[in-house]
Amino acid sequence: MNLKVLIVDDDEVVIFIQKKLMANSEVSENPLVFKRASSALDFLQSENNNKEFLILLDINMPGMNGWEFLDELNKEVDKDRYYVIMVTSSVEQKDKERAFRYTMVKDFLEKPITRECCQKIKDIPEISHFFEKI
Repeated sequence: MNLKVLIVDDDEVVIFIQKKLMANSEVSENPLVFKRASSALDFLQSENNNKEFLILLDINMPGMNGWEFLDELNKEVDKDRYYVIMVTSSVEQKDKERAFRYTMVKDFLEKPITRECCQKIKDIPEISHFFEKI
């Protein structure tokens, strides 16, 4: 199995920062970027089952928002291969509580993410083996 990293956010600056941090922190050299959640969902549904996905997901986006994306992803039979990190400017406790109702959500980070956030992502038990050095 391998891990693909997706950034789902409509903000160009956020995307730029996240891509740089992902590469510099050795999370992903080249994460896939989707500015629309619906496009990311289409991509995930078209992928075969031998991959796992780390998804950095914004909540507030035009069209399908992060919550709607999670609702759709939650309907998938093999939803256990998705690891979602909510990356948002929301500081609302209710958003954090809502996010963790989804078993695939592994963390809730405030924008902008930092190097420390990337290390925290690499330490998530379900995906840490992808980042072990041999």
